[in-house]
Amino acid sequence: MSLGLGTGWRIAMALAGLLTVAGVVLWQAPASFADLALERFTAGRVRLADASGTIWQGRGRLVLADVREASAESLPDRAASVPGVVIPGFFDWRVSPWSLLVGVLDARIEHESMREPVILTGRSGELRATPGVLRLPQVALDRLGSPWNTIRPTGSLTVSWENVTLRGGRFDGRAAIELSQMASALTPVRPLGAYRIEVVGSGEQAKVTMSTLSGPLRLDGSGVWNARSGMRFTAEALADEPERARLLPLLGLLGRREGERTIIKIGA
Repeated sequence: MSLGLGTGWRIAMALAGLLTVAGVVLWQAPASFADLALERFTAGRVRLADASGTIWQGRGRLVLADVREASAESLPDRAASVPGVVIPGFFDWRVSPWSLLVGVLDARIEHESMREPVILTGRSGELRATPGVLRLPQVALDRLGSPWNTIRPTGSLTVSWENVTLRGGRFDGRAAIELSQMASALTPVRPLGAYRIEVVGSGEQAKVTMSTLSGPLRLDGSGVWNARSGMRFTAEALADEPERARLLPLLGLLGRREGERTIIKIGA
């Protein structure tokens, strides 16, 4: 039994209509859908909040999530409620839908503090980012979890990175974080100092080092970050003599005292 020309034409028109509806829905997909991609590529450590626009062209705020407190069942439109640090300012993005047709991501990311946009590319669970620098004048870090929620630090951050690749929680590349004008609600000493954190990733493990650039509170340490076990980091804190007495209460909360030094351990 063969289908008549009229029946075949009606089926073709119905399929074309379904494809058109599907295309319109996909084209108008909300910006909050980008949170799903961020959660996947960063193992839940970076989320999107206050998103507007579409997944192809939109804007939103980034949240550095405290994955120990965030619910694994959090929905994309509830990203703003995920525990973590909200990066000041909005990120704007453009995604090429035509590249995605062949399975390739091609996105342009901008932020008011960046001189040049960052280009994101990737395919098959891999995400690559071109070099960039992000400057944040004032950030509260108390929502990053322990020990930050106890110390309640604030300060200015400059984040820079070279060619970075993410693959399902694996990190390859180099990044640096400079913290300046650091302060804590637990001490009147201001500023505590300026510090530099360097991260060098190779596969499942990244080496993390911290050094003091200036200030009365000296923090120096090293450790590793692993996609499966998280962060393991050990540092020594030492207060310079002029401010040592006023910094003793804070040092007592940071870690275990060994003579004039305080040993700080995270994840160990």
